[in-house]
Amino acid sequence: MADNALEVDVCVVGAGFAGIGAARRLARHGRSVAVLEARPRVGGRTWTERRGGVALDRGGAWLAPQHHAAFGLVGELGVQTYKTYVAGMHLLAGDGSVRRYRGLIPRISPRAVLSIALAQLRVDRMARTVPLEAPWAARRASRWDSRSVGAWLREHRVHTQIGNDLFEMAVRGLFAAPDMDDVSLLNLLFLVRAHGRIENLFSIEGGAQENLVNGGLGALAEKAAHELGDAVHLDAPVRSITQADDRVVVDGGRLAVTARFAVVAVPPALALEIAFDPPLPDARRNLYRQAVAGVETKTLVVYDEPFWRADGMSGQSAGPGSAAEVTIDASPSSGTPGVLASFTFGRVARRVDAVSESERRALVLDALVERFGQRASSPVDVVETAWWDERWSRGCSMAHFPPGVLGRYGTLLRAPFGRVHWAGTETATVSYGAVDGALRSGERAATEIVERCAPGPTTA
Repeated sequence: MADNALEVDVCVVGAGFAGIGAARRLARHGRSVAVLEARPRVGGRTWTERRGGVALDRGGAWLAPQHHAAFGLVGELGVQTYKTYVAGMHLLAGDGSVRRYRGLIPRISPRAVLSIALAQLRVDRMARTVPLEAPWAARRASRWDSRSVGAWLREHRVHTQIGNDLFEMAVRGLFAAPDMDDVSLLNLLFLVRAHGRIENLFSIEGGAQENLVNGGLGALAEKAAHELGDAVHLDAPVRSITQADDRVVVDGGRLAVTARFAVVAVPPALALEIAFDPPLPDARRNLYRQAVAGVETKTLVVYDEPFWRADGMSGQSAGPGSAAEVTIDASPSSGTPGVLASFTFGRVARRVDAVSESERRALVLDALVERFGQRASSPVDVVETAWWDERWSRGCSMAHFPPGVLGRYGTLLRAPFGRVHWAGTETATVSYGAVDGALRSGERAATEIVERCAPGPTTA
C-alpha cells in the first residue's frame, strides 16, 4: 500500500535524460507531471560522483558536436563544456609492442589500414540506405537483419592480427555484446545511420567523445531535474501500471500516481519488471526480452596530474583483449587531477570481472604501465563501475537487438500501448544509443501526449 497518492496529467517512469526530457517538455506545455525514479539519484546511465572535490563521470560522459538536443539543454542551463584532450601521440598495444601514432588509424601494415578503411566504407554505404524512422523498411533490411555483426566481421577480416583485433574491438565496443553473433547487422547499420557515419562513433575529434561537461554529464541531469522541483521522486521503483478508462495508475511503492498518461523511460529489461494491467502483448514482451544491454566496465584511474601530457601523449590508447581495452583522457577542464577513463567490453569485460577486485586493479594498472610508463602504477584513486551489474541499468550504453528482432518487432519500439508512451535511447532515431538520443526520445514522447490531449492541465 502506497503511503502517498498524487494525481497529475502525466506520470514519467525513470529520471534519466529520456524521462527528464519528457517531463520538462510536458511541464512547458502546462501539464502537471510526477517523475518516479528507482535510484536515489537522477541521470540514469550517466552518473557523476564527487570524490575529493573531483567530479568523476562513472557512466556516460561525452557529447558529440552533432548532439544538438543535448547542447541545447547545455546552453539553456548555462553549463560549460570543454574539449577532450587529444594533443600528442596515441598508443596501440599488441603483438608484444606499443605503437605510437596520430589520427584515427594506427601505424600498422598498409594492407591492414586499407582493409579497415574499406570495411568502414562498406558499413557507411549500407547505412546510408537505412531509413532513420524505420530501419526495418530498408530495401535490404530482411537480408541484413538475418545476419549477425559477428558473421559480417568474419567475412571482412582485416589483414594482420592486430589490425583485425583493433577493428573487432572498436565494433564490439559500440554494443559491448559478449557475442557479436547476438547483434543484427541491421542494428549496426541503424546505429551508424543514427550518427552519420561509423567514424563519428569511433572518433574523439568531431565524434562521439569530443566534448566533456564541466562538473560532469550527470550533473547536467541533476540541474535539469532541479528545475522540476518536487515533481521528481527518488527511491520510487515502479511495480505496476494499470490502465482503466481514461486513467493510468502507477504504483511506485511508497507513492501511487493517478494520471491521464504515462511515459515509460527505462531500459527494456526493466520494463519487463513492471506488472502491466492489461498485460503487455506477447510481441512487445518478446521485444524487451531480446533487447539486451551491453556488458561494459568503466574504470576511472585518477592521478595527481595528467603526467602523460608532459610525455607527449594524449591519453588515448587501445589494447584489444586487455583489462584496459580503450583509454581516454577524462581529466577536468582545469587539467588537474589527471583522469584516465579505461573501458572493457563484452566478453573481455566478463573475463576481467571474473577475478577479484584487487586482481582487476592490478591488471588495469599493468596495462597502463605498459603504455604510459611507471608513473601509471601509482594512482590516487581507482573507481570501477560494472554497468551490467548495476541494478537499475542492467547494461550500457544501450540495448542491442539480435538477428530478426528489429524486422519482426521494431515497429513496437515507439508505438504507444494504450495510454502508455515509450522513451529511452533505444527508442531514438537520431543519436540512438547516446544521451542526445535519450533526450530526443523523451521530448518526442511528450509531444505525442500533448497532441493526444486537450490543451491545458486537468489537475492541480
